[in-house]
Amino acid sequence: MNKTVLLIATFDTKEQEALFLIGCIQNRGVEVLTMDAGILSPSGVPVDIDQGRVARRGGKSLEDLLAAGDKGACLFNMIRGVEILTAELFEQGRFQGVISIGGGQGTDIGCAAMRCLPTGVPKLMVSTVASGRATFGPFVGTKDITMMHSVADMQGLNFLTRRILENAAGAICGMVQNDGETDTGTPGTPVALSMLGTTTPGALRAKAILEDRGFEVVAFHQNGTGGIAMEDMIRDADFKGVLDLNLHEIGDRYMGGLHGAIREDRLEAAGDKGIPQFIAPGSINYMVLGPLESLSPEMRDRKLIVHNSYLTLVRLNHEEMYGVGKQVAEKLNRAKGLTRVFIPLQGYSFPDRDGLPHWDPEGNQAFVAALKSDLKPEIPLVELDAHINDPEFIDPVIDEFLSAMGTTG
Repeated sequence: MNKTVLLIATFDTKEQEALFLIGCIQNRGVEVLTMDAGILSPSGVPVDIDQGRVARRGGKSLEDLLAAGDKGACLFNMIRGVEILTAELFEQGRFQGVISIGGGQGTDIGCAAMRCLPTGVPKLMVSTVASGRATFGPFVGTKDITMMHSVADMQGLNFLTRRILENAAGAICGMVQNDGETDTGTPGTPVALSMLGTTTPGALRAKAILEDRGFEVVAFHQNGTGGIAMEDMIRDADFKGVLDLNLHEIGDRYMGGLHGAIREDRLEAAGDKGIPQFIAPGSINYMVLGPLESLSPEMRDRKLIVHNSYLTLVRLNHEEMYGVGKQVAEKLNRAKGLTRVFIPLQGYSFPDRDGLPHWDPEGNQAFVAALKSDLKPEIPLVELDAHINDPEFIDPVIDEFLSAMGTTG
């Protein structure tokens, strides 16, 4: 059966480029389903989903939008329409991958549609804004969107834009024609695991033990996006348990750091679904700030580590640790399923150990005090006299996890 790619483009401004891209894709034996998200004028060529249909699914007719003269309202309405139609068409099995081309507005529209699709569905955005100082993180969100920099503006065809579009066609066709036949692994029981560089030794030990027991472990890097991606995957995928060993994004968001969770719902999905979750406060004790020279005098006076020339890891003070602890307790108290909290008394991250720069046992105890004060009695809090990266901490946590999952250690 032939594969089909959904092409989303503003045909009023990108018709020539879209037609060339369609030809490139079709020449590779892949069909194209077209959607016009433009607002200025009707497409001069036939499209499968025209701009009027997109606008109506967004909530307003194109005529009403244009009469209002509000470009922002037009854009948001078209985005809503594209999101709804893309999700519906995918559910109907009408396409197996999606590609879009555009500048800032086209990228906004195309990526919004892509974010509505499950992880693993091929997604390729050819964009003029896929580089530079303006962040494109909001375009990608937590989904596996491939961003291709167009280099030149998508205004007509020339030797450069033709080559870029040919490459894009090859990329999306290769992705949709890949049925995962190279994946020869035997799936195990899926488990989500949170980790970060400063808790890597402990997390890797946990991962190895679980995989040896027949679990398939998906690790999520807690850099601001990874934890929220984990939350989304917990809601969407069939995870049977969550080993949340690293809560860095919660503390960093509380402090306004660079790696704070991009949304406020970190540490909530497993509780909402009633999935067993085992929690440890990995890396929650520091925030990520910019270069050392950019820090305020107050921050420079704290316990800190220069991670590299761009990032500085600054220890939270006792009051802040207490506040983060209350926030964690408030989230966990809403959990509907089995929840366990484990505290490593000898430190929460690699530099948080006796003799190393972030060591502050009183600060860690402020976090524990908040948990003890606010956690519901039915949520056990287990304190272990070990560091979070030590086997003496990881092994008992995994033993409890395996027991809860019905597997002997």
